[in-house]
Amino acid sequence: MTKSKVYVFNTALKYRKGTWRRIEIKGDQTLGDLDGIIREAFNHDDHHLSEFFSGRVWNSNSLGVIEPDGSGSGDKKKIDELELVKGSAIEYVYDFGDDIQHVIKLEKIVEPVAGAKYPRITSKNKTRNRYCVSCKKIQKKSVATWICMDCTEEERKQVLLCEDCLEDEHEDHYAEELLS
Repeated sequence: MTKSKVYVFNTALKYRKGTWRRIEIKGDQTLGDLDGIIREAFNHDDHHLSEFFSGRVWNSNSLGVIEPDGSGSGDKKKIDELELVKGSAIEYVYDFGDDIQHVIKLEKIVEPVAGAKYPRITSKNKTRNRYCVSCKKIQKKSVATWICMDCTEEERKQVLLCEDCLEDEHEDHYAEELLS
């Protein structure tokens, strides 16, 4: 019996390339498994559809859809079947409403580590703290954990908030948690 090789991917948010995760997955595992570890790595919930693409999102062939329950046209497709080589990239969309796009680039193919459980997240970008704009106005330095999407759209610049300011000043606004 041949041991399945391990694919080492750099998975980054397409429009925030500084936010990335290194993911290792065995070739005999599936796009369904890759979807699950990406959701874990980027703190995506399991309430939305996702889809893998052979190239640029919307301009290439679908490799498969993953339903919120883990089923779908891509859930059984094995990583080996994608015929990727070092430097190959595929793309991934999580939540078609918010259209959160990721670029998944194959860095290398290696032998599995004895005793390691795959898929796994092996590293991530260094957290870069950004600070709450409301606290900054009163010369307080609080790490922002939210972005107010309503105010960002209105002001045409990112309105980053700490938990307290979100609750106190923006409770009726649509906000998204910041990824680090």
